[in-house]
Amino acid sequence: MRLAHPEFSGHTVWLGYCLNLHPGEDLPAVLEGIESITLPLRKRLAPQAPFGVGLYLPASVASEVAQDAGAFARLANLLHGNQLVPFTANSFPFGNFHMDGLKADVYTPAWDQESRLEFTLAVAEVTRRLAQGAAVVPARISVSTHPGGYGEWVEGPMTLHAYSQLLARAVLGLWDLQAEDSGPRLSLGLEAEPRASAGDTSALVEFLTVARVRAAALLREERGLDGGAAERVAGDLLSTCLDTCHAAVEFELPSVAWRNANLGGGASKVQLSSALVLRDPALREEARGVFLGLDEPRYLHQVTGRKSGGFERASDLGELGKDLDAWLACDEWRCHFHVPVNLASMQGLGTTRAELEGVLDAALDHPEAWPSGELHLELETYTWGLLPEAARGTGALIDGIEREYRHALERLARRGWVPVA
Repeated sequence: MRLAHPEFSGHTVWLGYCLNLHPGEDLPAVLEGIESITLPLRKRLAPQAPFGVGLYLPASVASEVAQDAGAFARLANLLHGNQLVPFTANSFPFGNFHMDGLKADVYTPAWDQESRLEFTLAVAEVTRRLAQGAAVVPARISVSTHPGGYGEWVEGPMTLHAYSQLLARAVLGLWDLQAEDSGPRLSLGLEAEPRASAGDTSALVEFLTVARVRAAALLREERGLDGGAAERVAGDLLSTCLDTCHAAVEFELPSVAWRNANLGGGASKVQLSSALVLRDPALREEARGVFLGLDEPRYLHQVTGRKSGGFERASDLGELGKDLDAWLACDEWRCHFHVPVNLASMQGLGTTRAELEGVLDAALDHPEAWPSGELHLELETYTWGLLPEAARGTGALIDGIEREYRHALERLARRGWVPVA
């Protein structure tokens, strides 16, 4: 959805949901998900207006659509014929995103593998081409990816060096995609995630500083940009995807997370997501059982516990039982388990909805920071099938997504941002 504010002409908020919510490992499945979920959702929320979406194409589908004119036409016809606008895309999961046993392999391939570069550029190319034919053409396209690799894979500075080198080449590729015309600008947003090579926005700032220097050097050497222009382009093309769940799990203050996301260049996009919270875990045995019982075999559910003098950290929920006494000394646990953004609580547990709304307020306070005058917001509660029934709420998947949209729209309306017909 596209939103405007009477006091901020020239600025736009795009709100969409990420299509990774419904699995699709080949093009027919991707199209079926759009037809069965996205189109009815648009009919409920914006039947007379263009409807923004967060495109998700597994690597095999992205390659097919980029190279096969017929495949591209099938996807384009469905999107354009129904006024769907792909203003953003997710190139983090390479494939098999809804497969049991995925866990840390969601980071495969890492940013030292050519296949990661090829996938990302294919997603960027396809999304930009699709957006250029949309009912409303966004000023820019945001593409998100992970920050390099899983933390345990980092063997030292040379691993991070390899990640930054390939990301610099990604900047070169993005520059080439947008250099020949005046279409939407591109930005690649790196997503800090607990236990990844950049676990929070502060670590991501440090990594981006180095990666942008290397990207600027490549732009000077291979594309002939002068020093100042090369640095500006590197900052524009290599940026941050701020996931509000991830920042909250690491107890980052919303204002600090937003500030960090905009250092060196405007934030590419904000993923609106909430984490699970358990306060006073030592005193609340029943709620603790609910929290620990959410351990499952598909996704990583990193946990951070706050205690006097520091933090406890686990790479997954199942690890807490190995040293439960240390974890019971914490006053609060936060878990990377995406829950619906409209929920403030769930079966005796809390959520980080307040932290999400704090980031959103910080972003809306600073429209001057939005690249090309656009703020990209993406709902990404991909865990619907794993949530307890009480957390999913009544109805089917589409009903739950609609509730998330309406909550986000209500929050935006409080600040004067309303959908454009």
